[in-house]
Amino acid sequence: MTQIETDSHMDGRDTTVDTPGGADTTGGAAGDAKGTAKATRRPRRVTLSRESILDAALRLCSREGGAVLTFSRLGKELGADPTAVYRHFRDKDDLVLALTDVMIVEAVQRARAGAPPRQQWREWLLTTVRSIRSVYLERPALAVLAATRTTASPVESESVEEIIGVLHDAGLPVAQAAESCRALVDLTLAFTQYTAAFQILDEETQAKDDRAWAVKYATLPAARFPLVHASAARLTELFRNDDEVFELALATFLDGIEAKIQRARG
Repeated sequence: MTQIETDSHMDGRDTTVDTPGGADTTGGAAGDAKGTAKATRRPRRVTLSRESILDAALRLCSREGGAVLTFSRLGKELGADPTAVYRHFRDKDDLVLALTDVMIVEAVQRARAGAPPRQQWREWLLTTVRSIRSVYLERPALAVLAATRTTASPVESESVEEIIGVLHDAGLPVAQAAESCRALVDLTLAFTQYTAAFQILDEETQAKDDRAWAVKYATLPAARFPLVHASAARLTELFRNDDEVFELALATFLDGIEAKIQRARG
């Protein structure tokens, strides 16, 4: 059993725990002529912090980590009893919100590293939402949980302010800029969640979906489904090419924004 050496609860301080590293063992019998030998192995000590827990959770949520986040697996990854996590996070939802904020920070940093000037609003927005998608899809299990959440953290609020500002500077009235910001971010997160949800399915289920598109749709009777039949090859190409579908949706959305900007300018 892990022993927690601090009475603090979610106070931000590091937590030191003893992990099972062995127990006292006694060799020989009481009446052994050679006497009694006693060997002691001390448990291995692990210092937990919010940062170390978040790092471990992010690893578990990656494709390489198995894409599953449970407190049991998190405790194993940390080398500590899962209950030690509760010293830093109230529950799994508290942990998910903190992880979401980590991904928002990463997405903002990634976008700023490659973003063009704000005056190039279309390219700026593309860089921003592509960064969001790429960061989230690095941890598909977390993306499924995080895509619908709002942290209202400073970095999230600043990001929303910046996107609205870029759209407003491009020519949209403030209210329309806010509407477009919300729609663009939701579009990005919805597509990302869709892709992530498929990625964490088992291989057999994924293959079943593949066959549904590649076989069933391709063989629908032309008399009853003339348009699907005529476009079956293209539909099959797009199935599981989620990045291309996302780019198609983005282009359509941004074309609409550009038309709104032109109308606003008169």
